[in-house]
Amino acid sequence: MLTDWIAWLVVGILLCVSTLFMRLGGAAPLFDLALAIYLRLFCDKNGCYCDAKVLGFLIKWQTARHPLTRRIVLTWRQFRSGATKKLIQLSDYKFMYLEQGRACAEKPTVLLLHGFTSGKEEWSEIMRLLRPVAHVIAIDMPGHGETTRNPRGDHSIAGSVARIRQFVEAKGLHEHGYHVVGSSWGGHVAGVYASKYPHNLHSASLMCPSGLEPQKVTRFVRSLMEGRNYLLPVDSSEFQEFLSCVFYRQPPLPRWALAIGLRDRVPHYPFFETVFDQLMETDQRFLLQKSLADIKTPTLAMWGKYDQVLDPSGLDILCGSIANCHGHVLDECGHTVAIEQAAAAGNLIKDHVVKHHRSGVVNIR
Repeated sequence: MLTDWIAWLVVGILLCVSTLFMRLGGAAPLFDLALAIYLRLFCDKNGCYCDAKVLGFLIKWQTARHPLTRRIVLTWRQFRSGATKKLIQLSDYKFMYLEQGRACAEKPTVLLLHGFTSGKEEWSEIMRLLRPVAHVIAIDMPGHGETTRNPRGDHSIAGSVARIRQFVEAKGLHEHGYHVVGSSWGGHVAGVYASKYPHNLHSASLMCPSGLEPQKVTRFVRSLMEGRNYLLPVDSSEFQEFLSCVFYRQPPLPRWALAIGLRDRVPHYPFFETVFDQLMETDQRFLLQKSLADIKTPTLAMWGKYDQVLDPSGLDILCGSIANCHGHVLDECGHTVAIEQAAAAGNLIKDHVVKHHRSGVVNIR
């Protein structure tokens, strides 16, 4: 009980201090530090859980006052994963990523690639599950999150594969061996990457990847035919449709939570529309399917049984076209595998990378 009262006291102090410094323009970094200290003090010994009521109160209180809400959520997700946010600055490009653990010969290194309009924090639960057995890196994909966003850049599948290779070489992953995991658009990129850069790539895991010619018209594809894109909602009603499309069980988000999501997403829609148009180009749309025969890396394929974005029949295409591929259908799951079935997907990935890990000399930068 005493600990609970102390926790609430710290919350009150955080709120007061953030309000004061918000007016001085310095709230964001101060709140980051204060929130990180709070999480360290009052989470359990494994750093896995926080008082949901406290976190929910923090988020709701900040909603109408300052856009620190998203920062709170992202900090919380990063904390749950046990990862550290890092940056690689190249001559003309910045990669932001989360890194968990240290590279060593005994542990596999796993590179995680998220889906379209998402971010590296999508992987927080799976990173937590992989923590005991792997060195894990979750990158903000090209043009997403805190990675460089250039509206005039090449964000086609081929262009994104080239950027991911640039990151792999900058980190030195290719020098000793690694595993790649991708979801949706990230799965498309991961699959094409595996076909093009097999050297020292020990395995690939593809979660409901795009890039396959569908055997059935899904709800999402039908919306595109009608001139709508569920992935780019502009109001609360469309956001609800988006959630019902990508989730098997739609999360019961309150209006203020939907408002936060829209406030964060809508300003970036002109960029995302440009990217989506590039992904729909004739030579890019089904690039993964054209590359399947060239994937020689041991591959794990997963699909949500009730995916309404990309048809689950894609699993048969993957397993029938990749020489060494094992497929799994996840029940009670839609398109958001890494969120809805994080435990099941995380355990499958963990077993897959451990099975195909080949230890050797490690020199990761």
